[in-house]
Amino acid sequence: MPHKIGRIIECSPADRCGKLKVGDRILAVNGCSITNKSHSDIVNLIKEAGNTVTLRIIPGD
Repeated sequence: MPHKIGRIIECSPADRCGKLKVGDRILAVNGCSITNKSHSDIVNLIKEAGNTVTLRIIPGD
């Protein structure tokens, strides 16, 4: 099962982009599937991506 966005930190890049919502499910980070990755692995992928991060998501309910 894809990982779910549990919170979006105010004024963060995710908040400023305005496209992510709590409850959305993340399938991939920069084309890399995160299905079997831990939360900390996913956070590291995002942090190491630099200024541009591409997420593939399934919108939440």
